[in-house]
Amino acid sequence: MGALSLIHTMGSGRSRPAWLFFLLLALALRPQPGPAAVTVSTVAGLRQAVDQANAGGDPDILLQNGVYHLNGVYLRITRNGVTVRSASGNREDVTLDGDYQTTEIFQVVASNVTIADLTLERAYDHPIHVMATDGHNVTGTRIDNVHIIDPGQQAIKINPDSSRSHTVDHGTVRNSLIELTDSGRAFVWDRNGSCYTGGIDAHLATGWTIEDNVIRGFWCSGGLAEHGIHFWSDSRDTLVQRNRIIDCDRGIGFGLGDSGHHGGIIRNNMIYHPQDHGHSDVGIGLESAPGARVYNNTIFFDHDYPNGIEYRFPATSSVLISNNLTNRAIVPRDSATAVVSHNVRTAMANWFIAPDRGDLHLAGAVAGVTDSGLEISGLADDFDGQPRPGGSGIDIGADELVPGLPPNPPDNGRAACPPMLLLLLGTRP
Repeated sequence: MGALSLIHTMGSGRSRPAWLFFLLLALALRPQPGPAAVTVSTVAGLRQAVDQANAGGDPDILLQNGVYHLNGVYLRITRNGVTVRSASGNREDVTLDGDYQTTEIFQVVASNVTIADLTLERAYDHPIHVMATDGHNVTGTRIDNVHIIDPGQQAIKINPDSSRSHTVDHGTVRNSLIELTDSGRAFVWDRNGSCYTGGIDAHLATGWTIEDNVIRGFWCSGGLAEHGIHFWSDSRDTLVQRNRIIDCDRGIGFGLGDSGHHGGIIRNNMIYHPQDHGHSDVGIGLESAPGARVYNNTIFFDHDYPNGIEYRFPATSSVLISNNLTNRAIVPRDSATAVVSHNVRTAMANWFIAPDRGDLHLAGAVAGVTDSGLEISGLADDFDGQPRPGGSGIDIGADELVPGLPPNPPDNGRAACPPMLLLLLGTRP
């Protein structure tokens, strides 16, 4: 009897255990098996598996637990549909260490490539570089549950081809932790002579989604770091939501100077910056960013930079800035225009659960914040994915306070996907 038939029979007669129902449902939904994934345990085996996948071999590559010292080896993926991930599904079980000898750990020049459940550290330039090549676009990149530590420049770099006629579009970065530590910060300064580093940096990219990530530590005492998340150079329609950005000189940016961004949404993010390291800057910046929508973010600073949100330059128009909660100003600069409403600029530390850890969930009801926001088309949930409204109206800021329902516990993105669930569903992470 097939799994679907068994599920049907469970609807009649004596009750069966719930776990049996879900097991049979998973089996019924599981796709027909394809070729078995190739499993590797050495750097040489990993490089061979990537080369064979590029040449038409098995596109699914699993890494056994361990630390892989690349020592200059890099992984260039040129075939569509390749997946590289840890066998366990736990990103902390597998580390690809560039030792600052490998320039870029992954170079992705093909579509529908997945990099998941891994730790990547100490790339001389970019741990992940997704780029179009002359002659074709790249789409569908998926970076999921990846821990990136101490990149020499930007952690994830997204570039068009040299002629800017082919682009990298409609990718996702989710459930990931991207961080710069003290030792990595020292290397960045020595390597670049400046703080030329940041979390995610994209040029001429369309339709990316950046969600459910933690990005922290991108600052230098000697100069200004790049953004935690930055889309510019005529990028468009980016969705940045439910991210936590901690201790970064600049949080989220659409555009820079006259190298702008078109459309896009920044919502339900928490941005916390503690003491000033010498070059602290804005939480959310719009520069030449027409049509951007910035709503229901929470930004809290313990340093003296005066502005939580800035919108700049004449090209920044038809912009909505609403329902944001901050302890800093929201200001236009250089002749920008926007509709600005229902924002609160007087937040206090005791309004939040643990601001010094970047946990900007509301500790309780606050007059003028809870149930006080503007209803916005497309705003259906909050930082935790809990539905809005939780009371009589929308709450201002990233967190929707729901009486009797605690927020989801803060973490560093999804650390592991249960291997049994992956096995049953036959899915890639």
